[in-house]
Amino acid sequence: MDIAIVPDSAMYLQRDSAKVDVVVHKDAPCTETLVSLTGVVVTEAGEKVVFRESRSVKSGEAEVSAQFLFEVPLANTAQYTLELVAKAQGCGESDQEKVSLPVLSSAKNLVNLVIVWHNHQPPNYTPSGRFFADHPFKWVWYNLFEPYASGGPYYVHALIYKRFPKVKTTVHLSPSLLAQWAMCIEKGYALESGEVVTATDRRIELVKQTLEEYKSLATQGIIEVMSSVYAHTILGYLLHKFDMVEVIRDELELGLQITRDVMGVEPHGVWTPEMAWHNKLIEIYSDLGVEYTVLCSKSHFARALGNKNSAYELYEAVYNGKALRILFRDQVLSDMIGFRNNFVTSVEALKAALDTVLQIVSRRGLVTIALDGENWMIFSRYPRNTYPFFEQFYKYVSVLQEKGFIKSTTGHEASKLCRDGCKKILYIPINSWVNGFHKWDGELDEQRYMWTEVERVYHRLKLYKQVLGNSDKNIREAYWAFYHAIDSDYWWTEFWNPRVIKMWLGEVSKALDRAFTYLLS
Repeated sequence: MDIAIVPDSAMYLQRDSAKVDVVVHKDAPCTETLVSLTGVVVTEAGEKVVFRESRSVKSGEAEVSAQFLFEVPLANTAQYTLELVAKAQGCGESDQEKVSLPVLSSAKNLVNLVIVWHNHQPPNYTPSGRFFADHPFKWVWYNLFEPYASGGPYYVHALIYKRFPKVKTTVHLSPSLLAQWAMCIEKGYALESGEVVTATDRRIELVKQTLEEYKSLATQGIIEVMSSVYAHTILGYLLHKFDMVEVIRDELELGLQITRDVMGVEPHGVWTPEMAWHNKLIEIYSDLGVEYTVLCSKSHFARALGNKNSAYELYEAVYNGKALRILFRDQVLSDMIGFRNNFVTSVEALKAALDTVLQIVSRRGLVTIALDGENWMIFSRYPRNTYPFFEQFYKYVSVLQEKGFIKSTTGHEASKLCRDGCKKILYIPINSWVNGFHKWDGELDEQRYMWTEVERVYHRLKLYKQVLGNSDKNIREAYWAFYHAIDSDYWWTEFWNPRVIKMWLGEVSKALDRAFTYLLS
């Protein structure tokens, strides 16, 4: 047996009307469960029981619930703790659960909350145009969350944003993901296996509907859309090892334009893939009109140098006369959602949602949560139970915002918080969210060999560009292929894909061979 206490708010004001559901998951079948809830006010003066009720729930379902209503007591103190203790008994088993909720005498904004979901898919197609994986489309239409919701994570995210419109959310839709959605909407797609999905297929219709939902949400100001380089490129590593400044600059220009063209918005922030950082990115981003990015409190802020205090503030990083606003994510909170998500039952998911929000309101200042939007759901051992967590999490944030405890903001809004001047950071360490670059270069011997191939091709690419210029058709095609070859998803140890890397490096060489032939003609 397992119990979740699900209050209608994670915090209360004194004299609020409270509604609390006690949800019980039973391991053994039975038709009657006795459920009780006790409320205890805890102050410095002591403890006082203010509420106690019991319910008998007659149901043979594995999951049952009982609802309790009461008024949150008035106390002669500005803040106290309301302890809720739930007990359940039945089926020859029993359990108990306790939560502690803050209660304030008056509303005050404790947290400015920035929620950032990073959604991306690598270019899952070959140079021939055939797809070797259908993940950009599958994770729109695949029913991962039944019986709670239909559709995949990309679709469900849009539904949750629409359901809780007052919770402002920042959404990174990688340009390679947007491009593949636009591609399949226009002409369908074909897999290497031989399967062909036409543009009129109902699955593609759902992709189109999902894209339109995101565009509508962006137009209404419910979400802000971030951009990035076209593919999922580990920028800091490429700058540190190969100084690929012009590659990154050109690929970012392409990514920004795709975001404008597909989404119809002007992006203010960019996602730095894998949070792979190098200070040269400040200059590149700034030159292209980017206002902010998101980095990590542990991997970056902890060892950054400058006028810094807490990671729960907005900072301005400076380099070579250029400046960029930085939001440092709370890695503990982000990882709670990203990796502590193997909820065996919905009861576990509901408990985790309350715990996560209580952790948020225990912070103060500008709190940024940033993580993959789809992968935390897809890679859970029990994907369907990530939905009740997701829904309840947004419900709590929405209620706390209505009560005045939380103010949700977009990344762009947060980047304007220090209009009179942010604290300056002079150096941010070359690093990624995994505290190094070993996942892409170091865990497999073949990774090291392939990077020498990348370096060889890159030197040739630079040379030809210097001779022929960027306007040459073959040079543009070579760079396009190069962006694909260095997508980090193909290099990550667990998803290591040398076939695709070699395929696109081969396309670079073919384009340069054509350029050389033209040069000699």
